[in-house]
Amino acid sequence: MAERGLRPGTREAHVWTARVPDSDRDPAVRAGLALLTSAEHDRLSRFRFARDRAQYTVGHAMLRTALTWSHPELTPRQWEFRTTWHGRPELAGRAAGTGLRFNLSHTPGAALCVVTRWTDCGIDVEATLPRRTHRLNGVFAPAEAAALARLPDERQADAALRYWTLKEAYTKALGLGLAHPFDRCDFGTPPESGTITLAADTSRQWQFHQWRPGPGHVAALALRRGALTGSAQTAAT
Repeated sequence: MAERGLRPGTREAHVWTARVPDSDRDPAVRAGLALLTSAEHDRLSRFRFARDRAQYTVGHAMLRTALTWSHPELTPRQWEFRTTWHGRPELAGRAAGTGLRFNLSHTPGAALCVVTRWTDCGIDVEATLPRRTHRLNGVFAPAEAAALARLPDERQADAALRYWTLKEAYTKALGLGLAHPFDRCDFGTPPESGTITLAADTSRQWQFHQWRPGPGHVAALALRRGALTGSAQTAAT
């Protein structure tokens, strides 16, 4: 593993991944519980389904671990957060002065987070299940809709989900989330993986990367220019 810590002035972006079990009785979930704060435990208690509790626990324990790896002066339980009026979580309290920025995403079976220093970032991971594409109608730019229509029927659902992850990562990096119209984010015809460009980004402010973190999942990362993606870490929760 690389030396701990993101040094001031670094241009790295570190991506962490974790497997999410279906049950909150899994040892990984039980281990993660020890890293959560009382406020997070209160929120966790309001989740009705075990799978949702597992996603929340593994994701947030991984994020706290990743932040401490990036800034070892704070332990995982010492990180404090606040929420912007658009709903994006940011660091607060003692952690606010670290310059770290982060984003977290989880879905059935997987959780991902990214940590940078002074670099806007967004990440999204989705399970490639047919039912998860039902929500995607009306979110495509004209060029994207045309590209989807040209694909064979059996490839359209996966391509639509790849568009979705790119748009989610981008709008989360902007700090706007679903408040930003998705049909105004035009990615043209994205490749299966690798570096991707945004059609409207003529000044090259942003860089994107898309990959498959494991069977049955697709992920996307958005970074404001100036960051270099670092090697992915596997969280030990």
